[in-house]
Amino acid sequence: MRPRLALWLLVALLPTFAACAAPIPSHMVRLWPLGRTDEPLLGLSTEEGVLILTEPNFDVGDMFNIQFPKGNSGLVDLGTIDRLNDDLALVEPLYSRLATGRLATAVPNPRETLFLAVRDDEDQPVMMEVEAWKGGRFGNYIRIPGEGNPQRAAAELAGSGLYVYRDDRWQIVGMMAGITASLPGTYQADAGMGYLGLVEIGRILPDPLDYFERGDIKPLRPDLEFGVPLQPGDIVLPVPEEDEESPRGP
Repeated sequence: MRPRLALWLLVALLPTFAACAAPIPSHMVRLWPLGRTDEPLLGLSTEEGVLILTEPNFDVGDMFNIQFPKGNSGLVDLGTIDRLNDDLALVEPLYSRLATGRLATAVPNPRETLFLAVRDDEDQPVMMEVEAWKGGRFGNYIRIPGEGNPQRAAAELAGSGLYVYRDDRWQIVGMMAGITASLPGTYQADAGMGYLGLVEIGRILPDPLDYFERGDIKPLRPDLEFGVPLQPGDIVLPVPEEDEESPRGP
C-alpha cells in the first residue's frame, strides 16, 4: 500500500504486534500490465497463484511485470494470466517461486478477529485488526479504524489480503475489492469497504474448495458476484425495517 495511508492506519496497529506470535505474512505483490508504468495493481500471492482484481481488457495469456517486496529490496519477475472470471484473475509467475499465503478452508465466524495486511511508512508488512462493518449484516464489508476517507482507502487497498489467525498461522479469508457501501443519509466516514470472500475466491481456483457444504453461508451479493465494481460510485444499501435508526449526516 502507498505510504501516505500508513500514518492514520498505524494508529490502531500497536496492540496487534503482541497479539500473535507467528511472523507477519508478506504475500503482497505489485504488478504492472506489460508496457505500463503507472500505479501498480496489488496482488495476493497464494498457493494457487497470484490473485488480482480483473479488468475488462484482461485476457488469458496477458503478461505482467511482477515485483514481490522483500525487506528493503524486491524480487522482479514476469507472469501471465492463467485463468480469470468477472471478479478475479490468477497470475502465474514465469520463473520464480514467491512466498505464498494459505487460503482458509472455512469462512470466518463472528467470534474471530479479522486482520488486514497493510504496509507501513518503510514499506514493511503489518497486520491491522479490523471489524466487520455493521456486524456483518450487509455481507462482506469491513470498517477500518482511524480517520480517513473510506473511498480513497478502499481504492488504495484494493487487492490487499484479509486474514484470520488459526492454528498458530495466518490464513487468508478474503481480498479487498476496492468498493465501498453506505446507508442512506449516513456520514461518509461510516462507509464499509467490501472484500471478496472465500466463496468468490474459490470460483477461480484450479481445484475449488467446496465451501457450500456449510449451512451458514450467505448468498453472494449482486455487486460482488457480477464484477468489481459493478458500476462507478458507492453502493447505497437499503436499511432493513428492523434495523435501528442510524446516525444521520448534516
